[in-house]
Amino acid sequence: MNVYLQRYLGLDEHREFAKPAGFPTLRTLERDYIRFLLEVTAKNRSEVSRILSISRSTLYHKIRQYDIM
Repeated sequence: MNVYLQRYLGLDEHREFAKPAGFPTLRTLERDYIRFLLEVTAKNRSEVSRILSISRSTLYHKIRQYDIM
């Protein structure tokens, strides 16, 4: 993960994130970002939907669509 992004998000700079092989698809990026936000917000779906500027129902749809959790 980008060091600047880690600092912006207030994460430990020494934490290792898996590096994708090749270029990830937009779908993969969205799924991974939603998973990441759920992790850092302790699964607070209201907060994740606020961060993403989407409705909670849209977030729930994406969670089901990507089979998250």
